[in-house]
Amino acid sequence: MGTPRNIQNGRGFRVAYIDQMANNFQMTFAQFDSADDAMAHYLRMKDIREGIEEENTIDDFPQPHVLGRGLYGSVALIAIDDFFLEVLVERAPGTSANPTEAIARKALRILEAARGG
Repeated sequence: MGTPRNIQNGRGFRVAYIDQMANNFQMTFAQFDSADDAMAHYLRMKDIREGIEEENTIDDFPQPHVLGRGLYGSVALIAIDDFFLEVLVERAPGTSANPTEAIARKALRILEAARGG
């Protein structure tokens, strides 16, 4: 677990795990001083992750959240009010199922419950 250096105007932490099959999983949680700060960080990360090639690939995933899938991994970005969440799964092709969507949906439910909505 570590503190991301790219979190400005807020506080956050990152949890990372690498397994024996070269799968890298990490989640970044942050609470910003304002919803504008959270959205600014979301947009920065979205710009970085657009290289993953596909954006909003799950039709019913809440918008404007990004859920992208590429050959070597997947990422979900979520911004709600002053909260930001990133779910990142990097994996060697064909070594494991892709849990990004399920993890992101569960994290989103937890986040919404925590904010009372």
